[in-house]
Amino acid sequence: MGINTENKIIRIALAFIFLISFTSIANAGKETMIVESRLTFSPSIYSDIVTWVETATSSAGMYNLTTGNITGLGHAVINSPSIHGDKVTWWDEENVVVRNISTDKEVKIINASTPAIYGDNLVYVRSKSVDGQPTSDQNAEYNSLYLYNFSTHKETQLTLYEHATYSASIYGNKILWSRSNQAKNPSGWSTNISVYDIPTKRVSDISRTGRAGDGKIYGNIVVWVEHKNGLMNIKDVYMRDIAKHETRQITFDGNSTCPNVYDDRIVLEKTYREGEKWSSDVYMYNISTNETIRITNSTYASEPAIYDDKIVYMDSRNTPEYPEEGDIYLYNLSA
Repeated sequence: MGINTENKIIRIALAFIFLISFTSIANAGKETMIVESRLTFSPSIYSDIVTWVETATSSAGMYNLTTGNITGLGHAVINSPSIHGDKVTWWDEENVVVRNISTDKEVKIINASTPAIYGDNLVYVRSKSVDGQPTSDQNAEYNSLYLYNFSTHKETQLTLYEHATYSASIYGNKILWSRSNQAKNPSGWSTNISVYDIPTKRVSDISRTGRAGDGKIYGNIVVWVEHKNGLMNIKDVYMRDIAKHETRQITFDGNSTCPNVYDDRIVLEKTYREGEKWSSDVYMYNISTNETIRITNSTYASEPAIYDDKIVYMDSRNTPEYPEEGDIYLYNLSA
């Protein structure tokens, strides 16, 4: 059997050029470790504020990029705090807490969870008790999406309790959320992404595959993850421009998750196998140019979030034997 040496050389050359371009782009910015050696996950960023949740203390933290000060926010679980303007909000396991960063004044929304905030609009989930069980033990089918406006001090129920709702994201007058319903599939549940328009009260379905989740919204751009099989272990990232009614698949590797969007950029996490070890790194997709670049090469980076030219993410490169003890890094694209 003959070997086409010329084609082989061309393939090697192309692979080398591809590697060099990735390396040069990834190293164009500046990476800085901002929070060290904490049991952290789910970082988020708005302006010069970075937030996260610590599993060791079940608390939320806040880091000011300008002053370098770390502030403890209080008891928190699961989701990272959501920030917009001068307000930060998080779930303390029983209630939603909203703090004014300048005044330190707090407001609590009782019996609510998983909040997101934009301007004066706070969106969250309420659960109702069934058969005498506490709301914390209820299945998702007993959840309902609510909206509270700080200007009018009015709370509005947006969805019925028959529709399971969680993981909301809000931008302007549009609320993005996942809702699960019982369905005829191997897992018994169907999960889709929908958008609620506050002024018109109109609900639009973004994904109807029954295997969508982890959605985020910025402007008219929605990003989310589609699970491609019954085991839910083949995952790719999609986006939809709701103004243009255009949907686009962003990744094709089957191992992409944790998308986050800001302006023309989508950041995401890709996992891949290196020998016996599973690795992960952060990538960025440019919507206008349809170009994907690699941001990290530590093989331990995960859970990215983006604001303007700043990307924050978890990274356990310094404690690979204890990956849960991650550091938070900042990658500045314009530095």
